[in-house]
Amino acid sequence: MTTRMLWKLTALSLTLSAPAFAADWRKDGNFRRKEVKSTEDIGQAQEDRGFALGLRAGYSLPLGSAVASERGENPKMSDAYSGAIPLQVDLGYFFNSNVYLGAHFQYAPVLLAEDCRSEVSCSASQMRFGINASYHFRAGEKLMPWLGLGIGYEMLNMKISASEGDIETTIGTGARGIEFASVQAGADYRVNDTFSIGPYLSLAAGVYQTATSSIETKNVPILGDISESDSESIDNKAVHAWMSGGVRMQFRF
Repeated sequence: MTTRMLWKLTALSLTLSAPAFAADWRKDGNFRRKEVKSTEDIGQAQEDRGFALGLRAGYSLPLGSAVASERGENPKMSDAYSGAIPLQVDLGYFFNSNVYLGAHFQYAPVLLAEDCRSEVSCSASQMRFGINASYHFRAGEKLMPWLGLGIGYEMLNMKISASEGDIETTIGTGARGIEFASVQAGADYRVNDTFSIGPYLSLAAGVYQTATSSIETKNVPILGDISESDSESIDNKAVHAWMSGGVRMQFRF
């Protein structure tokens, strides 16, 4: 066999084996090609896109301190408040079966650690609002765990009212500040394509930056109604948190 004939046979063998070699190379090693999602998976992801409305109810416990002291003795949040009953509305958008981005608003009656004296009435409340994102696992199945992270703003208010004769006096105090992290987790039980319900847990940490105060007196002889209000920056800041747990309902549309 001549040298020229040997080269021709070698070239023909390489040509015939190249497609099979290329197919194996794509499947193996670090350059393995990702499997293409099925048409059914793509259709499910597109179907799950859309707006969602959530409603939450639960119970919250205060942690940390509202302010710090120069002596290093930080008064605990639990010394003033025993808990809160948060009622929250979520409105957002699912970009696919897993990723959600939205806004939230929460109002919560706050329970005081000590009862007021009989001649006065006391009340406290909390408002929170912000944005949050979450990732939902096992999309499309009956039970879907999820994790979320958010940021926002918090307002905590307390009022003390008293009256003597026709004169009524209301004193208000409050704190405002950034909620720099809200870590959330839960599991949704999917009742049908549009409605799900399940438990949730959250830990929202923040810092109060501004203190507010007000006094309003009604029916003062000669002077009538008098009101004053003030706000000032909190110099000795401290980190506090609210740990919440409850039930969330979600409607997709």
